[in-house]
Amino acid sequence: MNKSSQLRVLMVPSDGNLEKALNPYQILLTQALVAQGVHVDNWPYCLGKLPIYKAAVMRKKSFDIVHIHWIYFYLVGDNKYLYFLSCLRFIFDVWITRLTGLKVVWTVHNSISHNSKFPGLELWVRRQFVKLVDRIICLNKTTVETIAKEYKFNPAKAIVIPHGHYRDVYQKLVDLVEARKELNLPESGKVYLNLGLLRPYKGIENLLQVWQDNQDIFADDTLLIVGKPWNESYAKKLQELATGIKGVIINPQFVDNSKLHLYFSAANVVVLPFKKILNSGSLILAMSFGKPVLAPRLGGLLEVAGDANELLYDPEDKEGLLKAMQKSTKIDLDELSQLVEKACDRLDWNLIGQETLAVYRSL
Repeated sequence: MNKSSQLRVLMVPSDGNLEKALNPYQILLTQALVAQGVHVDNWPYCLGKLPIYKAAVMRKKSFDIVHIHWIYFYLVGDNKYLYFLSCLRFIFDVWITRLTGLKVVWTVHNSISHNSKFPGLELWVRRQFVKLVDRIICLNKTTVETIAKEYKFNPAKAIVIPHGHYRDVYQKLVDLVEARKELNLPESGKVYLNLGLLRPYKGIENLLQVWQDNQDIFADDTLLIVGKPWNESYAKKLQELATGIKGVIINPQFVDNSKLHLYFSAANVVVLPFKKILNSGSLILAMSFGKPVLAPRLGGLLEVAGDANELLYDPEDKEGLLKAMQKSTKIDLDELSQLVEKACDRLDWNLIGQETLAVYRSL
């Protein structure tokens, strides 16, 4: 038996199976590691007393490494007191797990959880947690620079391993006209697509305002906003804002994986006007379908886009979004799509599996 096949890794918390996961990143990483001969056990349970310790030690499966991803699952409570207690439980859970000799790896997906109820407390717990882990994996160099300052740790403790693509997860693109007929979209003009969880930090309100104020530019085009809303009131807010704006279609509901390829097939450009972001699965999803992406140069977006960055704009420029959308009407989008595909080639899961295995071995 070779060294890699002897490695046993507990991945927590699991995000479910490939068919149902909102973000299949963790499943794809697991598959890449299994291809390298690593045994990976995904553990979905994050509530109760000492869930990590119970999964890693009490089941007596002889793990070598615990690989932790999104920690917000462990931080719960409707008030500060209960939330702080959950923070303490989480830190104690990791600490007692480490006492058994297990190594701990943490992949940082965002600096603070989106829509965190108590961001100050969450930052505190992240600063404590970072002291306990043996290795930190960041998805790009910008993340390392950002969190090293925010969490106050030596950046030498972190290594960059990119977020892999989604090319093999969803169905392939179909003909544009066919997709638009299937989705009851106009066959003529460009379709600007914003797809994903509908949340306030994604800047959708600003996108609607820019579209409304520049009807002459987008007179023949369609703005398609689709995805599961943060809550019903936010969905209602977006629908009210879109009322009377020509060319806007809002579909506030979850898109089944079997239908996802139709939306990208129908679209000419994917618009992601984030207010704040560190890493974006939505960007990588669009790139996986070879679609030009219009987004701000925030976080690691520029690094991930690579040479396919022609429609990335300055977030400090109040007219940045508008300028990028105007630019999208003039450039060769097919040529940009080719650059997107080349940039996406760098996000190969086989390489990511090898690099992650190297981190495990170094411990």
